[in-house]
Amino acid sequence: MIKTLIAFALGALIGALAMWRIPALAEAPAKDQPKAGSTKVDLTELNDDVARLKNITPNLSHVMADVAFQYSNLWFAGQKKNWPLAMFYYNESRGRIRWMLRINPKPKTPEGEVVDLQGIFDGIDTSSLADLKKAIEDKNSDKFTSAYKLMLDSCYSCHKSAGRPYLRPVIPTAPPQSIISYSPDAS
Repeated sequence: MIKTLIAFALGALIGALAMWRIPALAEAPAKDQPKAGSTKVDLTELNDDVARLKNITPNLSHVMADVAFQYSNLWFAGQKKNWPLAMFYYNESRGRIRWMLRINPKPKTPEGEVVDLQGIFDGIDTSSLADLKKAIEDKNSDKFTSAYKLMLDSCYSCHKSAGRPYLRPVIPTAPPQSIISYSPDAS
């Protein structure tokens, strides 16, 4: 009982000293923090934040350049039968497409028509993209080649839907980089 009282008193003393030595701990909530239940929003600040975010968000062509880079690397990894690397580049390609959809899921064509890229991707994701993933998982070179080509056709269909038929993806003829080995012996 006495030990408990001493521990309690010691804890209270340490707490009081801490509050005395560190006044910020004893202060009321910071000025910048809204009071509980406060719903006041600074619309000017909010509009400034939205404008800033719009200004720093990459455009879709930037993201699609990333998709092309990852997807080209996927081709060479698959051709060398480096399936772990191929799966890495598959995931990177798919991730970049999903990033594009977060940036702008409904862009406009050059003529001003709205395109539902999310809807297009949902169809591709469950068909040609899924087939490509399965070929990689199965380590099947023949299916990989045909699934890769089918995915290129799906990409082109999307480009045409977006009013950009001049963006015709093809099987890459040269690796986009020379710093990564595509050899399965490297993994």
